[in-house]
Amino acid sequence: MITRYFRTLALAIGALVLRPAEASTSAPQSAAFSAFIDQYLNDFARRHPSIAAGNGLHMSDGTLDDFSAAAIAREIAELKATRTRLRAFPASSLTPDERVDQRILDGVIDGWLLEQETLQNWKRNPMVYASALSDGVHNLMTMENAPAPERMRMIISKLRGLPAFLAAARSNITNPPKVFAERGVVMMKGASGMFANDVALAFSSQRNTPLFDSLTRALTNAGSQVDAYVAYMEREMVPKATGDFIVGAAAVSRRYASEELMSVPLSAMLQLAERELIAKQEAFRAAAARLSPGKNAVDVWLTVRRNHPKRGDVVAAAQATVDSLTAFVRAKGLATIPSGERVIVAAAQPFDLGFASMHASPPLERTPVKSIYYITDARADMSPAEAESWLERFSYAGLVNTSAHEAMPGHWLHSTYMRKTPGKVRRIWIGLNPFPQPSSGQDGWAHYAEQLVVDQGYANGDPTFQLAQISDALTRICRLMSGIKVHSRQWTLAQAQQCFEKEAYVAAPAARREAERATYDPTYGGYFLGKMGLLTLRRDVEAREGKSFNLRAFHERFMTNGIAPIWAHRQLMLPGDTMSVIH
Repeated sequence: MITRYFRTLALAIGALVLRPAEASTSAPQSAAFSAFIDQYLNDFARRHPSIAAGNGLHMSDGTLDDFSAAAIAREIAELKATRTRLRAFPASSLTPDERVDQRILDGVIDGWLLEQETLQNWKRNPMVYASALSDGVHNLMTMENAPAPERMRMIISKLRGLPAFLAAARSNITNPPKVFAERGVVMMKGASGMFANDVALAFSSQRNTPLFDSLTRALTNAGSQVDAYVAYMEREMVPKATGDFIVGAAAVSRRYASEELMSVPLSAMLQLAERELIAKQEAFRAAAARLSPGKNAVDVWLTVRRNHPKRGDVVAAAQATVDSLTAFVRAKGLATIPSGERVIVAAAQPFDLGFASMHASPPLERTPVKSIYYITDARADMSPAEAESWLERFSYAGLVNTSAHEAMPGHWLHSTYMRKTPGKVRRIWIGLNPFPQPSSGQDGWAHYAEQLVVDQGYANGDPTFQLAQISDALTRICRLMSGIKVHSRQWTLAQAQQCFEKEAYVAAPAARREAERATYDPTYGGYFLGKMGLLTLRRDVEAREGKSFNLRAFHERFMTNGIAPIWAHRQLMLPGDTMSVIH
């Protein structure tokens, strides 16, 4: 029985449980708290400009992250001082929203201290540096928060800090895990390729200007520096890399407790995952039997995957899918869609090729930037076999699930409601892996959105779409299991890969990538835990409200609450709640 594990949250938050009698607030104290949050965000942007820009915080766009040992030591000291000041605000003097924000930020700071002081990934993970470099420049390329010339100047300024940035990487990283070193090489090569080709392409409208010439020179110089560092990595780092990527069960548990405010024992999380795995596999077989009675369920799924748009038609198919989902959400009354807004689907730009991604305007942008759902069709230079393998990821059924997650009613719709989220703490996007930031509320909502459209009868309940939804759900369950079992030495990476292949029916290459993600993102089970917590919250709200419960109103309240751990949603939607996030 799993029930005995899920008792009251033991997060030392008794004093922070929100009761109606505590709702009074002091206006001066509330103003002081708001000013404190602004100062925290300013400091955050100064220390981590790459992540900050992706959140709509542009105070330090012209600088690179300072990863020197001295800067990290200062950051640790500043975080501890910030936490002390944060905890000094009496909960009784804050509004319910502010008390939730106080608890969330306390957990985020603890996550950063775990990252920088305890795990010290800045000493062992070259991906940290590659992400900061490439994402910092990429945000300035793609986010039109300022005119192109201004963003070009910021890139030139940022790249002036590259020598010190790479010197810190050389000095800090001594014995990384081999998987980190190898992935770091790939990512650094990607940054070099971006400097050589993509940045100039993104600003092609500025050709034949002196500023464009200055940018080109800065990019050429930066590419040479990165190439030299890659040569060093391949010569000195990768061959000698013997470090252990395991962080241990205690660190995984602390990360869930700090970032997601979940103190549920890891053993209970695993029992929940194993129970859901069995249930979802049974549902998968039942859906396959409805579609093709008597046939093997995996074979039925492979047939579904082969039903996809032709090369060149994927973007149009995705737009039609999003429009269909939008009409479905509106017809079913699942949420109010902002008037006059529509999800725009476009082919991914040559400098931003991937699978599918929602580039939604960060909620903290003062003026919302253009939001686009990007899709990468099979390239013209792919062989027929390569194109078929790629296009299977865009099966018509898979497009529905992916689009429900990324766009409607997933991330895009959520982002529009976060424009109304009180304060700023719950309008911060997820940071760059492995940096801490709550994901269970954001990715949990998007994962819930996938199941929601199927449960509500999309396409008249066609089991084809249920197969796609369950396939992705099984993958998220294996993520939770892999993150915990790999880092507690219950599984090897090979065993984690087997989970994705045998239990979630993922092809071997993708299964290997999923397993390797566990090495640097051990809490990537947040998708699954977030969805399960949201379903639990929905049941509890419905039980409390009875006949007055309205599903649309529930969804809109949840989305307006912003990016927050499920615990925070429970506090805001069930004042005085003391139940576990999942029970």
